[in-house]
Amino acid sequence: MVTERWNGVLLMRRRACIFALVAAASLATASPALSASPAVAALQLALFQRGYYSGPFDGIAGPQTRRATKHFQRRHHLATDGVAGPRTRRKLGSWARYELGHRLLRRGRRGWDVAELQFLLRRSGIFVSIDGSFGPITQAAVVGTQKGTGLKADGVVGPQTIAVLRRTRGRIFRLGIQAEVRGQIDRWSRHYGVDSRLACALAWMESGHQPGVVSSTGAWGVFQIQPATWDYVEHVLADRRYPRNVEGQVRVGLLFLRHLLRDFGDTRKALAAWYTGPARVRRYGIGPRGRWFAEDVLAIRVRC
Repeated sequence: MVTERWNGVLLMRRRACIFALVAAASLATASPALSASPAVAALQLALFQRGYYSGPFDGIAGPQTRRATKHFQRRHHLATDGVAGPRTRRKLGSWARYELGHRLLRRGRRGWDVAELQFLLRRSGIFVSIDGSFGPITQAAVVGTQKGTGLKADGVVGPQTIAVLRRTRGRIFRLGIQAEVRGQIDRWSRHYGVDSRLACALAWMESGHQPGVVSSTGAWGVFQIQPATWDYVEHVLADRRYPRNVEGQVRVGLLFLRHLLRDFGDTRKALAAWYTGPARVRRYGIGPRGRWFAEDVLAIRVRC
């Protein structure tokens, strides 16, 4: 009983965070004066790293951010205008050399532009840390975003990925869809006894929590289920049919994930089997592609 109540509290908190993101995005769209800037979030992180700022990385150039910027400028004999212009950026060192879009970003990169990217990812509904380091969590967030918007899902951030992340049109709708998907995953994960965070991370990696995504190979929906896999779940695992809506997509995906987890008895092997196929994993082991996929899903799991 206590465990059930605690799980209910966690679910309510997670849903509150999701709907807070939707509300924040709505406010930013409706009130341009209050919109947050990725560059300001990167500045806040840079000032925090140097001991000048202790506020949130919210991208809003409010009084606390301006005071911290002026303090930094005074200490480095710059004009104290509270604006991070070219001279101020140079004093922040090589970490602040690149703005978002001035170079390709991939795993291992560090700097101002990575912090801008992470801010945009958070605004798009995935809870990455804004730390300026392009690690496995950021990579997984990028891959999910790319899949959910029909881009090549290589985890490399170039002009197309940046344009998608900067786009404001339709953001409220997309966040609303993500909230619905996460709610269904939470509900049915408990029903089927599957780790809801693992399922959330897997769905993000597969579709960016967008149920309308269809791959070139015919996989579709929240979990990118192939038609043959859908038939297998309906006729072998469940012996019933499921609707082709968000709830049905989530239930079929969770049933197949539970099947793999039970079959392989190991989370990494099950995730590799999901991505490369059960027969391949049984014959050859996880393999490099399966290992990459499993590591990224497990990295993003802590943020779901």
